[in-house]
Amino acid sequence: MKIKRLDDSVVSKIAAGEVVVGVHSVVKELIENALDAKAKKIVVELINGGKSEVKVKDDGEGMDEEDLKVCFLPHTTSKISSFSDLSNLSSFGFRGEALHSISSVSKMKVISRTLSSPIGHEIEVVAGKLVYSRPIHSDVGTTVIVRDLFFNVPARRKFLKSAAVESRMATEIFEKFCLSRLDVHFVLVREQQLVYDLEVFDLLERVKIIFPDVPAQSLKPFEVEQKDMKLRGCLSLNTFTKRGMVICFVNDRFVVNQTLTSAVYAAYSDLLERGKHPFVVLNLSLEPKSIDVNVHPQKLEVKFANEEEVFKFVRDSLRRLLAKPFVRQIHVQERPRVSEPVELYRPSVQPERIEQVEEKLLEGEKLRFVGIVRGRYVLFEKDEGLVILDFHAAHERIVFEQMMNSLAKRNSKTLIVAMRIRMKETDAALLASSQVLKELGFALSVGDEGLVVEQIPDWMELSEVEELLRESIDELKLVDLQGMRETIKKIVADHACKKSMRTRDRVSETEMKELAERIINEGHNSCPHGRPLMFSLGFKDLDRFFGRD
Repeated sequence: MKIKRLDDSVVSKIAAGEVVVGVHSVVKELIENALDAKAKKIVVELINGGKSEVKVKDDGEGMDEEDLKVCFLPHTTSKISSFSDLSNLSSFGFRGEALHSISSVSKMKVISRTLSSPIGHEIEVVAGKLVYSRPIHSDVGTTVIVRDLFFNVPARRKFLKSAAVESRMATEIFEKFCLSRLDVHFVLVREQQLVYDLEVFDLLERVKIIFPDVPAQSLKPFEVEQKDMKLRGCLSLNTFTKRGMVICFVNDRFVVNQTLTSAVYAAYSDLLERGKHPFVVLNLSLEPKSIDVNVHPQKLEVKFANEEEVFKFVRDSLRRLLAKPFVRQIHVQERPRVSEPVELYRPSVQPERIEQVEEKLLEGEKLRFVGIVRGRYVLFEKDEGLVILDFHAAHERIVFEQMMNSLAKRNSKTLIVAMRIRMKETDAALLASSQVLKELGFALSVGDEGLVVEQIPDWMELSEVEELLRESIDELKLVDLQGMRETIKKIVADHACKKSMRTRDRVSETEMKELAERIINEGHNSCPHGRPLMFSLGFKDLDRFFGRD
């Protein structure tokens, strides 16, 4: 087969496919250009989900006629002039690919005017070719109109999503900029309908508008600084069942980064129950030279020079924030006579505060067993009110503590006949070499067909070994980021959950009393996955709710 050089137009279309994968890519690149031009107001308009037209207007510095005529050419940029500049980037766009890539696969019009010029200029570029350039009356700033995306690449156009999906994806990208650049007025119009008109707000206000399903009273803003790193944003003290609620920025740039996401989950580890996830918006600021943003065609990924340091800073900063107590309030609106809200205090995850709260609620009071509700909750009466115990969560905590105590004593048992588990060689090697599993009490090696198990922790049954080891693989891949102690805790906590009493198990009054007393005496207030164990409601609060003040 003869090797030949591709035509420039073909090269441009191929390259454009790396930067422009849909309407959301166009919106992202154009907003970044507007921000780099120091815009204070950016208006985005979408027609047919952006497939027919995307319009982005800004009030930034603008371009003169000369710049307009070259802005759509390949690798034209005002951000860098030498390769060494890449190590100290502070702008969004720097490769000179955005306008060129977009113009190669669309019909693009650009109107721009600088503050020093009394008149603006307009160009039209179709499939990467300049059609015309002319003077025009316009406001200071730049307007880019992109029509018929991928009109000249039918194979790519057919892979565009429906107008509704493209519109949703573009909106989500727009929202990310609203969360990172609080100093800019953002406007979004879809199908000639105003969706967002976000003037300069603080982060909490924008989060409330963009995520109305996140309880506003649970949101906590934060700002933390350490050496040359700064972290700001907001988090929710509640957890949620849906994914995709950890939104990360690095130097105001939205990124998808496993180090940051893992740090967030590590910080929430004591509060997250199975299937629930945190809501966090965080913006990490650090020296440009300590990150590499040039690792992804769409600049969605970054690399840190010191990932471990970044991970620990984010994890520890959020942990300290989550360790502070908060109050849940039930406002009684039906009864005007009630002048105060009923306050229900959730115990803090901070050990000192936990002991104070538990002693105040239960010290010196005898719990009187009332009954079991829905096969799950144990109801007790005390002198000042009611106590409700989640017996599965409580038993899980006790089992977890027993396992951790056994682990501290390094108690293990050697198998008379080694156990063999068939699995991929790479997974077997990961398990066999894991220091975490050695600390747990396992002795493992790689055999001909997979993993060989010679020794197991004394708190494990042989029937439980294979499931635990297979489920540990994903956790072990994160050990370098979340640390050995955190990984051990997660593995043991998951196993404790499976060994604990379950909902609707037959339990006796004596067992439940002993369980409650043990939880109180040992000072526990959450299961290993972060779910609360007890809920206390005072008779005074009940009287107030029912109008019996």
